[in-house]
Amino acid sequence: MKEKSAKLTKQFEKHLGKLSRGCQLCFEGKKLVLFVTGICPRNCIYCPLSKEKKNKDITNANELKTKNIKEIIKEAKLSRAEGAGITGGDPLSRLNRTLSYIRALKHTFGKKFHIHLYTSLELINKQNIKKLKRAGLDELRLHPDIFNKKLWPKIALVTGKFSEVGIEIPVIPGKEKEVIELINFAKDKVDFFNLNELEYAILKEKEYKKKKWKVNENYFVEGGEKTALNIIKKFKHQKIRIHYCSAKFKDAIQFSERIKRRAKTVARKFDKITNDGMLVRGAIYLKNLKELNKIKKQFKNKFKDYSFEVDKKKLRIIFDVSKVGRVAKLFKNTAIIEEYPTIDALEVYKEFLS
Repeated sequence: MKEKSAKLTKQFEKHLGKLSRGCQLCFEGKKLVLFVTGICPRNCIYCPLSKEKKNKDITNANELKTKNIKEIIKEAKLSRAEGAGITGGDPLSRLNRTLSYIRALKHTFGKKFHIHLYTSLELINKQNIKKLKRAGLDELRLHPDIFNKKLWPKIALVTGKFSEVGIEIPVIPGKEKEVIELINFAKDKVDFFNLNELEYAILKEKEYKKKKWKVNENYFVEGGEKTALNIIKKFKHQKIRIHYCSAKFKDAIQFSERIKRRAKTVARKFDKITNDGMLVRGAIYLKNLKELNKIKKQFKNKFKDYSFEVDKKKLRIIFDVSKVGRVAKLFKNTAIIEEYPTIDALEVYKEFLS
Protein backbone atom coordinates (compact mmCIF):
# COMPACT_ATOMS: atom_id res chain seq x y z
CA MET A 1 0.00 0.00 0.00
CA LYS A 2 2.87 2.39 0.75
CA GLU A 3 4.32 1.70 -2.70
CA LYS A 4 0.96 2.51 -4.32
CA SER A 5 0.69 5.71 -2.29
CA ALA A 6 4.18 6.77 -3.35
CA LYS A 7 3.33 6.25 -7.02
CA LEU A 8 0.15 8.31 -6.73
CA THR A 9 2.05 11.03 -4.90
CA LYS A 10 4.58 11.26 -7.71
CA GLN A 11 1.77 11.33 -10.29
CA PHE A 12 -0.36 14.06 -8.74
CA GLU A 13 1.98 16.49 -7.02
CA LYS A 14 5.19 18.32 -7.92
CA HIS A 15 7.49 20.30 -5.72
CA LEU A 16 10.83 22.03 -5.34
CA GLY A 17 12.56 21.59 -2.00
CA LYS A 18 11.37 20.03 1.22
CA LEU A 19 7.68 19.87 2.01
CA SER A 20 6.40 21.53 5.17
CA ARG A 21 5.71 19.31 8.16
CA GLY A 22 2.00 20.04 7.80
CA CYS A 23 2.03 18.79 4.19
CA GLN A 24 3.97 15.67 5.10
CA LEU A 25 1.37 14.68 7.69
CA CYS A 26 -1.54 15.54 5.36
CA PHE A 27 -0.14 13.26 2.68
CA GLU A 28 -0.13 10.40 5.18
CA GLY A 29 -3.72 11.07 6.26
CA LYS A 30 -2.56 11.99 9.75
CA LYS A 31 -4.25 15.39 10.03
CA LEU A 32 -7.60 16.16 11.61
CA VAL A 33 -9.40 18.66 9.35
CA LEU A 34 -10.77 21.26 11.75
CA PHE A 35 -13.12 23.69 10.02
CA VAL A 36 -13.59 26.39 12.68
CA THR A 37 -16.08 28.68 10.94
CA GLY A 38 -17.45 29.62 7.53
CA ILE A 39 -17.16 33.32 8.41
CA CYS A 40 -14.50 35.17 6.41
CA PRO A 41 -13.66 38.85 5.78
CA ARG A 42 -13.03 38.10 2.11
CA ASN A 43 -15.27 36.94 -0.72
CA CYS A 44 -12.86 35.29 -3.15
CA ILE A 45 -14.19 34.52 -6.61
CA TYR A 46 -12.89 30.96 -6.28
CA CYS A 47 -14.12 30.21 -2.74
CA PRO A 48 -14.94 26.47 -2.71
CA LEU A 49 -17.27 26.52 0.31
CA SER A 50 -20.74 25.08 -0.08
CA LYS A 51 -23.99 26.91 0.67
CA GLU A 52 -24.17 25.02 3.97
CA LYS A 53 -20.79 26.38 5.11
CA LYS A 54 -20.14 29.72 3.43
CA ASN A 55 -20.72 32.63 5.83
CA LYS A 56 -22.19 30.20 8.36
CA ASP A 57 -20.70 30.07 11.85
CA ILE A 58 -20.43 26.30 12.03
CA THR A 59 -17.57 24.02 13.07
CA ASN A 60 -16.63 20.62 11.68
CA ALA A 61 -14.02 18.14 12.86
CA ASN A 62 -13.58 16.04 9.72
CA GLU A 63 -17.19 15.10 8.89
CA LEU A 64 -18.47 15.72 12.43
CA LYS A 65 -20.44 18.94 12.94
CA THR A 66 -19.66 20.17 16.47
CA LYS A 67 -18.14 23.00 18.49
CA ASN A 68 -17.64 20.77 21.50
CA ILE A 69 -13.93 20.34 22.18
CA LYS A 70 -14.45 16.93 23.80
CA GLU A 71 -16.12 15.67 20.62
CA ILE A 72 -13.35 17.21 18.49
CA ILE A 73 -10.71 15.42 20.56
CA LYS A 74 -12.67 12.17 20.28
CA GLU A 75 -12.75 12.53 16.49
CA ALA A 76 -9.00 13.15 16.46
CA LYS A 77 -8.50 9.91 18.42
CA LEU A 78 -10.84 7.92 16.17
CA SER A 79 -8.95 9.22 13.13
CA ARG A 80 -5.58 8.43 14.73
CA ALA A 81 -4.57 12.00 13.97
CA GLU A 82 -1.06 13.19 14.69
CA GLY A 83 -1.92 16.80 13.96
CA ALA A 84 -4.64 19.17 12.82
CA GLY A 85 -5.16 21.54 9.92
CA ILE A 86 -7.30 24.49 11.04
CA THR A 87 -9.29 26.09 8.26
CA GLY A 88 -12.47 27.94 7.32
CA GLY A 89 -13.68 30.58 6.26
CA ASP A 90 -11.04 32.32 8.24
CA PRO A 91 -10.27 30.79 11.66
CA LEU A 92 -9.17 34.21 12.92
CA SER A 93 -12.75 35.42 12.42
CA ARG A 94 -13.41 33.40 15.57
CA LEU A 95 -10.02 33.85 17.21
CA ASN A 96 -10.94 32.90 20.78
CA ARG A 97 -12.57 29.68 19.62
CA THR A 98 -9.55 28.86 17.48
CA LEU A 99 -7.14 29.52 20.36
CA SER A 100 -9.15 27.31 22.70
CA TYR A 101 -9.05 24.45 20.18
CA ILE A 102 -5.28 24.78 19.70
CA ARG A 103 -4.64 24.81 23.44
CA ALA A 104 -6.95 21.85 24.09
CA LEU A 105 -5.42 19.73 21.31
CA LYS A 106 -1.89 20.48 22.49
CA HIS A 107 -2.83 19.75 26.10
CA THR A 108 -4.42 16.43 25.15
CA PHE A 109 -1.93 15.11 22.61
CA GLY A 110 1.27 16.93 23.54
CA LYS A 111 3.71 19.29 21.84
CA LYS A 112 4.41 16.86 19.00
CA PHE A 113 0.80 17.10 17.82
CA HIS A 114 1.41 19.35 14.79
CA ILE A 115 -1.08 22.13 14.11
CA HIS A 116 -1.15 24.35 11.04
CA LEU A 117 -3.63 27.10 10.28
CA TYR A 118 -4.86 28.93 7.16
CA THR A 119 -5.75 32.62 7.28
CA SER A 120 -6.03 35.71 5.12
CA LEU A 121 -3.88 38.80 5.56
CA GLU A 122 -6.93 40.86 6.55
CA LEU A 123 -6.92 39.56 10.13
CA ILE A 124 -3.16 39.31 10.64
CA ASN A 125 -1.70 41.70 13.24
CA LYS A 126 0.99 41.56 15.92
CA GLN A 127 -1.47 40.84 18.72
CA ASN A 128 -3.13 37.90 16.93
CA ILE A 129 0.26 36.45 16.00
CA LYS A 130 1.37 36.52 19.65
CA LYS A 131 -1.82 34.79 20.77
CA LEU A 132 -1.47 32.05 18.16
CA LYS A 133 2.15 31.46 19.08
CA ARG A 134 1.39 31.28 22.82
CA ALA A 135 -1.46 28.85 22.17
CA GLY A 136 1.00 26.50 20.47
CA LEU A 137 0.43 26.93 16.73
CA ASP A 138 3.24 25.27 14.76
CA GLU A 139 2.72 26.36 11.18
CA LEU A 140 0.94 29.35 9.64
CA ARG A 141 -0.25 29.52 6.04
CA LEU A 142 -1.20 32.87 4.55
CA HIS A 143 -3.62 33.45 1.70
CA PRO A 144 -2.72 36.77 0.01
CA ASP A 145 -4.81 38.30 -2.78
CA ILE A 146 -2.65 38.17 -5.93
CA PHE A 147 -4.73 40.97 -7.48
CA ASN A 148 -4.37 43.39 -4.58
CA LYS A 149 -0.89 44.12 -3.17
CA LYS A 150 -2.15 46.51 -0.51
CA LEU A 151 -1.81 43.99 2.35
CA TRP A 152 1.30 42.19 1.14
CA PRO A 153 3.62 44.09 3.53
CA LYS A 154 1.81 42.34 6.43
CA ILE A 155 3.53 39.10 5.39
CA ALA A 156 6.67 40.40 7.12
CA LEU A 157 4.81 40.39 10.46
CA VAL A 158 4.87 36.59 10.62
CA THR A 159 8.43 36.00 9.41
CA GLY A 160 10.19 33.64 11.82
CA LYS A 161 7.30 33.63 14.29
CA PHE A 162 6.41 29.93 13.88
CA SER A 163 8.30 26.73 13.07
CA GLU A 164 7.27 27.28 9.46
CA VAL A 165 5.37 30.00 7.62
CA GLY A 166 4.02 29.55 4.12
CA ILE A 167 1.85 31.10 1.46
CA GLU A 168 -0.90 28.94 0.01
CA ILE A 169 -3.05 30.05 -2.92
CA PRO A 170 -5.14 28.46 -5.69
CA VAL A 171 -3.63 28.53 -9.16
CA ILE A 172 -5.67 30.70 -11.52
CA PRO A 173 -5.04 29.74 -15.15
CA GLY A 174 -2.84 32.19 -16.99
CA LYS A 175 -1.92 34.25 -13.93
CA GLU A 176 1.73 33.22 -13.85
CA LYS A 177 2.97 36.82 -13.82
CA GLU A 178 0.94 37.73 -10.72
CA VAL A 179 1.98 34.62 -8.77
CA ILE A 180 5.63 35.01 -9.72
CA GLU A 181 5.49 38.61 -8.50
CA LEU A 182 4.06 37.46 -5.17
CA ILE A 183 6.73 34.77 -4.79
CA ASN A 184 9.52 37.25 -5.52
CA PHE A 185 8.03 39.66 -3.00
CA ALA A 186 7.67 37.07 -0.22
CA LYS A 187 10.51 34.59 -0.83
CA ASP A 188 12.70 36.13 1.87
CA LYS A 189 9.78 36.40 4.32
CA VAL A 190 8.24 32.90 4.27
CA ASP A 191 9.57 29.32 4.23
CA PHE A 192 7.47 27.77 1.46
CA PHE A 193 4.77 28.27 -1.17
CA ASN A 194 1.84 25.93 -1.90
CA LEU A 195 -0.02 26.17 -5.21
CA ASN A 196 -3.36 24.37 -5.21
CA GLU A 197 -5.27 23.27 -8.29
CA LEU A 198 -8.35 25.44 -8.75
CA GLU A 199 -11.56 23.48 -8.25
CA TYR A 200 -15.12 24.25 -9.28
CA ALA A 201 -16.94 26.45 -6.75
CA ILE A 202 -20.68 25.97 -7.08
CA LEU A 203 -21.57 29.31 -5.45
CA LYS A 204 -19.25 31.16 -7.84
CA GLU A 205 -20.55 29.69 -11.09
CA LYS A 206 -21.43 33.11 -12.56
CA GLU A 207 -17.94 34.43 -11.85
CA TYR A 208 -16.42 31.34 -13.47
CA LYS A 209 -18.45 31.96 -16.62
CA LYS A 210 -17.44 35.61 -16.69
CA LYS A 211 -13.79 34.62 -16.44
CA LYS A 212 -14.41 31.95 -19.11
CA TRP A 213 -12.78 29.32 -16.92
CA LYS A 214 -13.40 25.87 -18.32
CA VAL A 215 -14.31 23.17 -15.81
CA ASN A 216 -13.62 19.57 -16.82
CA GLU A 217 -15.63 16.45 -15.99
CA ASN A 218 -13.77 16.10 -12.68
CA TYR A 219 -14.74 19.67 -11.67
CA PHE A 220 -11.20 21.08 -11.95
CA VAL A 221 -10.50 24.31 -13.81
CA GLU A 222 -8.52 23.56 -16.95
CA GLY A 223 -5.13 25.21 -17.37
CA GLY A 224 -4.32 25.52 -13.69
CA GLU A 225 -1.82 22.69 -13.60
CA LYS A 226 0.03 24.02 -16.63
CA THR A 227 0.27 27.43 -14.97
CA ALA A 228 1.55 25.90 -11.72
CA LEU A 229 4.22 23.82 -13.45
CA ASN A 230 5.38 26.85 -15.44
CA ILE A 231 5.78 28.77 -12.17
CA ILE A 232 7.77 25.94 -10.58
CA LYS A 233 9.96 25.75 -13.67
CA LYS A 234 10.66 29.48 -13.35
CA PHE A 235 12.25 28.96 -9.91
CA LYS A 236 13.92 25.57 -10.43
CA HIS A 237 17.41 27.05 -10.10
CA GLN A 238 16.62 29.00 -6.94
CA LYS A 239 16.49 27.72 -3.36
CA ILE A 240 12.75 28.18 -3.02
CA ARG A 241 10.33 25.58 -1.68
CA ILE A 242 7.31 25.45 -4.00
CA HIS A 243 4.72 22.69 -3.98
CA TYR A 244 1.89 22.07 -6.45
CA CYS A 245 -1.01 20.07 -5.03
CA SER A 246 -3.58 18.78 -7.52
CA ALA A 247 -7.22 18.15 -6.66
CA LYS A 248 -6.75 14.51 -7.66
CA PHE A 249 -3.95 14.19 -5.15
CA LYS A 250 -6.11 15.55 -2.32
CA ASP A 251 -8.77 12.99 -3.10
CA ALA A 252 -6.58 10.01 -4.00
CA ILE A 253 -4.04 10.44 -1.22
CA GLN A 254 -4.89 12.92 1.55
CA PHE A 255 -8.58 12.05 2.00
CA SER A 256 -8.13 8.37 1.21
CA GLU A 257 -5.31 7.87 3.71
CA ARG A 258 -7.27 9.67 6.44
CA ILE A 259 -10.26 7.42 5.76
CA LYS A 260 -8.13 4.28 6.00
CA ARG A 261 -6.74 5.32 9.37
CA ARG A 262 -10.21 5.95 10.78
CA ALA A 263 -11.52 2.66 9.42
CA LYS A 264 -8.98 0.73 11.50
CA THR A 265 -10.30 2.41 14.65
CA VAL A 266 -14.07 2.32 14.13
CA ALA A 267 -14.53 -0.99 12.31
CA ARG A 268 -16.51 -3.60 14.25
CA LYS A 269 -15.10 -7.11 14.57
CA PHE A 270 -17.51 -8.29 11.89
CA ASP A 271 -16.72 -5.50 9.40
CA LYS A 272 -14.69 -6.09 6.27
CA ILE A 273 -12.35 -3.20 5.42
CA THR A 274 -11.63 -2.67 1.72
CA ASN A 275 -8.30 -1.47 0.32
CA ASP A 276 -9.83 2.02 0.08
CA GLY A 277 -10.85 2.05 3.73
CA MET A 278 -14.57 1.43 3.13
CA LEU A 279 -16.58 -0.79 5.49
CA VAL A 280 -18.53 -3.68 4.00
CA ARG A 281 -21.26 -5.19 6.15
CA GLY A 282 -24.70 -6.74 6.10
CA ALA A 283 -27.70 -4.72 7.26
CA ILE A 284 -31.40 -5.05 7.98
CA TYR A 285 -33.21 -1.74 7.47
CA LEU A 286 -36.30 -1.03 9.60
CA LYS A 287 -39.13 1.54 9.48
CA ASN A 288 -39.09 2.76 13.10
CA LEU A 289 -37.63 2.11 16.56
CA LYS A 290 -40.49 -0.18 17.57
CA GLU A 291 -39.82 -2.46 14.61
CA LEU A 292 -36.07 -2.19 15.21
CA ASN A 293 -36.40 -3.47 18.78
CA LYS A 294 -38.69 -6.28 17.62
CA ILE A 295 -36.35 -7.47 14.86
CA LYS A 296 -33.39 -7.16 17.22
CA LYS A 297 -34.92 -9.77 19.55
CA GLN A 298 -35.80 -12.05 16.64
CA PHE A 299 -32.32 -11.74 15.16
CA LYS A 300 -30.73 -12.56 18.51
CA ASN A 301 -32.89 -15.66 18.91
CA LYS A 302 -32.38 -16.92 15.35
CA PHE A 303 -28.63 -16.26 15.15
CA LYS A 304 -27.25 -16.63 18.65
CA ASP A 305 -23.68 -17.09 17.40
CA TYR A 306 -23.72 -13.96 15.14
CA SER A 307 -22.12 -10.70 16.21
CA PHE A 308 -24.27 -7.70 15.39
CA GLU A 309 -24.94 -4.10 16.38
CA VAL A 310 -28.03 -1.89 16.48
CA ASP A 311 -27.68 1.40 14.60
CA LYS A 312 -30.47 3.66 15.87
CA LYS A 313 -29.38 6.64 13.75
CA LYS A 314 -30.02 4.77 10.52
CA LEU A 315 -32.65 2.42 11.96
CA ARG A 316 -30.83 -0.78 11.06
CA ILE A 317 -29.07 -3.84 12.40
CA ILE A 318 -25.56 -4.38 11.04
CA PHE A 319 -23.66 -7.66 11.00
CA ASP A 320 -21.04 -9.79 9.23
CA VAL A 321 -21.57 -9.55 5.46
CA SER A 322 -20.65 -13.23 5.06
CA LYS A 323 -23.89 -14.09 6.91
CA VAL A 324 -26.12 -11.93 4.74
CA GLY A 325 -27.43 -14.83 2.62
CA ARG A 326 -28.86 -16.69 5.62
CA VAL A 327 -30.24 -13.53 7.20
CA ALA A 328 -31.95 -12.42 3.97
CA LYS A 329 -34.02 -15.64 3.93
CA LEU A 330 -35.65 -14.70 7.25
CA PHE A 331 -35.74 -10.89 7.30
CA LYS A 332 -37.00 -8.36 4.77
CA ASN A 333 -34.95 -5.34 3.69
CA THR A 334 -31.64 -7.16 4.19
CA ALA A 335 -28.80 -5.68 2.18
CA ILE A 336 -25.09 -5.74 1.46
CA ILE A 337 -23.68 -2.26 2.05
CA GLU A 338 -20.39 -0.49 1.59
CA GLU A 339 -19.90 2.82 3.35
CA TYR A 340 -17.38 5.35 4.60
CA PRO A 341 -16.00 4.85 8.13
CA THR A 342 -16.91 8.47 8.89
CA ILE A 343 -19.43 9.81 11.39
CA ASP A 344 -22.07 10.19 8.65
CA ALA A 345 -21.47 6.61 7.39
CA LEU A 346 -22.15 7.70 3.81
CA GLU A 347 -23.18 4.68 1.75
CA VAL A 348 -21.44 4.17 -1.61
CA TYR A 349 -23.08 0.83 -2.40
CA LYS A 350 -26.28 -0.88 -1.30
CA GLU A 351 -27.83 -4.04 -2.69
CA PHE A 352 -31.03 -5.46 -1.20
CA LEU A 353 -31.29 -9.25 -1.19
CA SER A 354 -34.78 -9.44 0.29
